[in-house]
Amino acid sequence: MNEAHRADIQEEFGRAAAPFARRTAGRFDALDVVPFSRVRRGASVLEVGAGTGNFLSLFRDVAGLLLAVDLTREMLRVAREEHGGLALVVGDGYALPLASGSVELVTSAQTFHHIHRPVPVLQEMRRIVAAGGRVLVVDQIATERYEEAALMSDLETVRDPTHAASRPASAMRIMVGAAGLRIIDERIVEDEQRFSRWMWPDEFPQGRIDAVRAFVEAHGDRTGMGFVPDGDDFVFTRRRMMLLAQRV
Repeated sequence: MNEAHRADIQEEFGRAAAPFARRTAGRFDALDVVPFSRVRRGASVLEVGAGTGNFLSLFRDVAGLLLAVDLTREMLRVAREEHGGLALVVGDGYALPLASGSVELVTSAQTFHHIHRPVPVLQEMRRIVAAGGRVLVVDQIATERYEEAALMSDLETVRDPTHAASRPASAMRIMVGAAGLRIIDERIVEDEQRFSRWMWPDEFPQGRIDAVRAFVEAHGDRTGMGFVPDGDDFVFTRRRMMLLAQRV
């Protein structure tokens, strides 16, 4: 990751760490990620880009060790306050500070759309996963239509300047395979969201909320996200892909 992008991520998520934790609380609860991951009781679980720990904490009742790796100290500070018992590491997914083969489940949730070069990060995740262990990637996805994916990416960048790419499911599969991982299970989950929650005023400056609203009004019907006006609000569809993989 180049230094400018790293600094932008640290500034954006450092600024909004506490409201981000509140806005995203519970967003992964319905995904059934623990049974999907096939994680064994007592296993070590690491999340790359753990943020405030909402995803990693889902494994609390089964894991023996929970390791949260993130670039942003403020996010990890909130993770400590919200989810006790996490081992917190300030680190970069391109160079994880762990020994090869040392973690049984290596995860990442809602992080890869912030990464311009995803394969090296996946290769690092593959490096540290133990023999017989698994890699679990969860991220938002675009449709398979190029124009829709491009407009979705433009919208996401207006919303969050640290956004790197909106990728369709096919691209997610390709990058996981390119990292030397074999997909053993996948799932695509759709849910309905509201603009007013997505662009929460406690988290985002008003100027950015206005810019995103203007983009949605002009182009929302061509993003593949299904924006529909609902009074002063919009409802839309968010798609997430879950990929479970093993080392080849």
